[in-house]
This record gives sequence, C-alpha cells and structure tokens, in this order.
Amino acid sequence: MPLDYPDIVPCLVLPFERTCPHETGRYPALVFARRGEYVLYADERRREYGVARLDGDAGLGRPRQFPTLDHAAREFLACE
Repeated sequence: MPLDYPDIVPCLVLPFERTCPHETGRYPALVFARRGEYVLYADERRREYGVARLDGDAGLGRPRQFPTLDHAAREFLACE
C-alpha cells in the first residue's frame, strides 16, 4: 500500500549545518537528510524547508525553498 506522505526515513542523517545563499547574503541551514549530492534542510530563520546540492565550499548550491516539509520532502525524493 503506498504511503500518503514522503518517506525520508532512509535518508536521515545526523544533522549538520551548511551555509545557504539567499538574496544578498548567506545564512546557516540545518541539513537533516541526504541522497547522494542532494540534501533536505531547514531554514530556521525563515521557517521554511529546502532542497539543495552540496557544493565544494561546505555550502549549499542552487537551493529551492518550500513553505512545508511535505512539499520539500517530495521534491527532495524526486531529485536524481
């Protein structure tokens, strides 16, 4: 039976912080799930969730933010 919610449990990692670009600056983002180069993170300052690629500068590249964890998690699981 298919789940009604995105199952991110297999992707959960020990949370770690990375910097994320937004508009004119960078801010800390809490990463809590990972699939290859893609991560699911929380932007505590803006109270949003996002999906991004880990970049070589210990940051997040090309972030996409969403108002709910459900929406961000579905986008995260669709990344390849």
